[in-house]
Amino acid sequence: MRATIVLWSMASGAILGLFVDATLIGVAMLAGAVAPAIAGRLHQRWFTLASAIVLAAIPAVLTVLGFLEGQLKTR
Repeated sequence: MRATIVLWSMASGAILGLFVDATLIGVAMLAGAVAPAIAGRLHQRWFTLASAIVLAAIPAVLTVLGFLEGQLKTR
């Protein structure tokens, strides 16, 4: 029972992280369409690498927060 609560909390954190990633990608696409000068800056190598790291870290961080939430729920 306890493990189930923790796993569901972790899964909800990971799913929330994916929603945040999709939202950030959408905002970047809209910003590139509205202001073409921004689109040129979005295609630089350092920005692409930094974006990939941030987009990978968001679900991981939210999964850890979901784990901690599940731990609190079981106490």
